[in-house]
Amino acid sequence: MLRADLYEKNVSLETYLSPTDCRACGFQDRDEFLRKLRSGTLRPHACGLSKSRLLALQWAARPEEILPPIEVLQMPNPGPVGLTPLNEAGPDSPVLVSGNSELSITVLTAVLSTTISPFWYLVVDTDGHTVDMALVYKVLDVERIVKAFHKEGLHRQAPEATIYLPGLAAPLRDELAERTRRPVIPGPVCAAELPLFFGEDGWKISAD
Repeated sequence: MLRADLYEKNVSLETYLSPTDCRACGFQDRDEFLRKLRSGTLRPHACGLSKSRLLALQWAARPEEILPPIEVLQMPNPGPVGLTPLNEAGPDSPVLVSGNSELSITVLTAVLSTTISPFWYLVVDTDGHTVDMALVYKVLDVERIVKAFHKEGLHRQAPEATIYLPGLAAPLRDELAERTRRPVIPGPVCAAELPLFFGEDGWKISAD
């Protein structure tokens, strides 16, 4: 099977690491710590990091451990659109925006299954295109996101929520913030980075 590119190489693991992380796992050198993480030879039982922190780092270093294998598709494969509340999402729970490609839905659902934190998952109609291709064909734009936002009643259900865009959709941030009158933050390009991006407080690991 020819696997789709899920942008694993775009994970910016280095930006999340601190000397404290390295020392907690017995390393004085960040590069050595990164090598152990990426090779899968780090010994969790010998590491002083919290389970959530260590798992988030491991998933970012080895995305294949959390991302399902996805076959390259030549044509768009539309999935359902709409809003899904996760883990008792409330008025200020983050809103994660994505497109209605079955590939995107499968990947993001796999990653979201690792957390017990509340989120709103908004799937926008992108004609079945993945986020990267939806941006190329201009079927993931501010107009479509705003339309989905109002159709699903997010202005009532999540009046205090921040909107999180896929990393590749960062150019839409300013206009979307103006249209929705709320904070809009670009997330990571690779879904495997989400646990690190939100941190231990924002992404509580279900395995804890």
